[in-house]
Amino acid sequence: MTHVFIVDNITFKYHLEYMFAGTGAKDKQAIFLTNPNVPNDKESFPPVTERNLVAMIADISRVKVGDKIIFYLQATSERAGMFFGVFKAISNPFFDENDDKNYLKSDLKKGLSFRVLIAPDQVFKFGVTERELLDNIADKKYPYQLCWSLIYRKLKGNRGCTMITDYEYDELYNKLSVLNSGITLNFNNYTYDLKQNAIVEANSTKQYMGRKNTIDIEPRMIYKAQRRGIAFETHLQAYVVRQIVEKNASLLGKLGINPNLDFWIGNEVSCGVGMQRIDVMIIQEVGNNAINIIPIELKDEKPTEKIFNQINLYVDWILQYVKPNYDDRQKTVQINPFIIASETTNSMIVNKITSDDIGYISIELSNNQFEFNKLN
Repeated sequence: MTHVFIVDNITFKYHLEYMFAGTGAKDKQAIFLTNPNVPNDKESFPPVTERNLVAMIADISRVKVGDKIIFYLQATSERAGMFFGVFKAISNPFFDENDDKNYLKSDLKKGLSFRVLIAPDQVFKFGVTERELLDNIADKKYPYQLCWSLIYRKLKGNRGCTMITDYEYDELYNKLSVLNSGITLNFNNYTYDLKQNAIVEANSTKQYMGRKNTIDIEPRMIYKAQRRGIAFETHLQAYVVRQIVEKNASLLGKLGINPNLDFWIGNEVSCGVGMQRIDVMIIQEVGNNAINIIPIELKDEKPTEKIFNQINLYVDWILQYVKPNYDDRQKTVQINPFIIASETTNSMIVNKITSDDIGYISIELSNNQFEFNKLN
C-alpha cells in the first residue's frame, strides 16, 4: 500500500529531517477530537470545517505500519512538480492539534494536525517529474494504463494524502530507479537540498518530539448519530477505513476479506472526471492469481433507490480502468460491491439488493457502540 503526501520547498526539508509525513488545514483545529460533544456553530465551528478535517482523518486513517510513503513536491515557477521516495510508515497515524504547541509549526509555516512517523525504505536522490509520470504516454497503449489516481487528484483538488494502486506504484518506482541508475541512498540522516533539487545527507540527527495523540473518530460519530438529522457520513468513512485497517474481525468477515492476507484500501476513490467517488474500495489477492475488488457505498441513513445507479457507475469504472491492469498480469478479477448503511425495511430496496447480488451490512448504534450486521 502506497500513500502520496504533498510537500513544498519548506515542508519537504522538515519532513525528511524529522522523519514524518503529515497533512492539515491551514489554521483549522480539530477540536472535536479532544471534545467530542462540542456543538457546531456557523460562526466559530461550521459543519463544513469539520467535514473537511474529518476527510483528512479518513485519508490518513488508511496508513498502517510498513506502508510505502511517497512525497509530491509541488511545482514552482522554477521547476515542475516531482515525486520523491521511497519511505515507509513506522507508526500508526497520530494527532497533534493545530494550536500554538503544534510541533514544528513555526518552521513549517503551517499546521499539520494529522501525522505519521516514517523511515527510509529505498530512497532515491532525484525525483520523477509529474509530466514524466502522468503525461508521458510513449509506453502506453490504452487509457487504463495511465496513473489515474494522481491524474484525478490534480483534476479534483490537491488532497494532502492520496493513495495509489500497487500497479501505479510499480510504474513510479521503476521510473525513479531508471532516473537514478538504480542507486539508492543509505544515510543516517536526510534533508532536501533546494539548489540540487535532490534528497541529500543531513549534517545532524534530529529526533521527532511532538505530541502523538490518538486519532479516534468514534466518540464524535456517536455524538452525531445520537442527534436525529445530523449528517455524519464523512465520519462514517473515517471510522470504517480505520476499522478495516485495524482488522476488525467482525467487519472483515462480513466483507469477505481475509485478515491474514495483505490488502489495498482506498477512500474517496475517484472514478471519472466528474465528481463520482467510491467511498471505500478494497483490493485483495486471494490466491491462485485471483483478485477480489470490493467497492463500498456508505450511508449514514437508510439506502434509497439512488444507490443502485451509484454502484453501477463504480462497477463500470472498475471494469474499464482497474480490472484490465490485472488482466494484463494474468489475474482473475471478481467484483463484489457492498452497501454499509442503516437497516431498511423497504421491500423494493431489499429485493433489488438481493437480485443485484450486492452485499448489505447495517451499522447501528447500540449501547453507545456501533455494530455491524450482515443483512445480505
